Amino acid sequence: MARDDSFDGAWLVAEYVHDPDGTFVGVLRQRRVVEVVAEGRLRVVQTCDPAPELAGHPMAAFAGEWVFDLEVVGQHRHYLGPDVIGLGTQWQPGAMTGSGVWPRFGHEFTSYGVLVGPDRQLTGGFFSVAGRSVADIVGVAVPESAGIEPTLDLDAPLVRLDDSWMLTRTVGPLSVAVDRPSPPIERRLLTMHDPVGGVLLAIEQQTTFGDEQTVVSSIQVTRPAS
Repeated sequence: MARDDSFDGAWLVAEYVHDPDGTFVGVLRQRRVVEVVAEGRLRVVQTCDPAPELAGHPMAAFAGEWVFDLEVVGQHRHYLGPDVIGLGTQWQPGAMTGSGVWPRFGHEFTSYGVLVGPDRQLTGGFFSVAGRSVADIVGVAVPESAGIEPTLDLDAPLVRLDDSWMLTRTVGPLSVAVDRPSPPIERRLLTMHDPVGGVLLAIEQQTTFGDEQTVVSSIQVTRPAS
């Protein structure tokens, strides 16, 4: 099935849940449907099924159905609830980041989603409470019509970083690194090695403190030489 760069339609998602110390806990599977309900307005319905290994973990409460609308305003996506309130930004076709809160779930979030191929989306993010991380997630999605289960290689080697970046955490094949070129500016780099999809993903963002503005300056999807 060929797709364009949008996130609409029905997707099967596998989210690999890790504790903040990088320990893998279990997989949360979901079916996500994004559909147009009006001009410039979309509805997202997520049906989530946490693995038994997640019993007792905060992500176990993510089971069941979650629904929210979003309004498209230029490059921005306003998450209007009821289950997600926040803001997303499409930085380039097929590449988005978001942040906000899941009120019923009771957690804040930051997230990313990048189409690295017509039928493959790398996704993930971080859930927190009052700024304290409770779950780090790295995930993958494929169109439901593809007829396959989405999988990631959690043992894939990390992408090598140059000396200007300090590795701060790892989430399976995802690494998070930080550089602080000046007191009010922090640069953050997320990189992922995805052998199943045959790609390397890098997302670089910069936060200017004081006005609390975060801008994604670069999103790169590369295919290693075979």
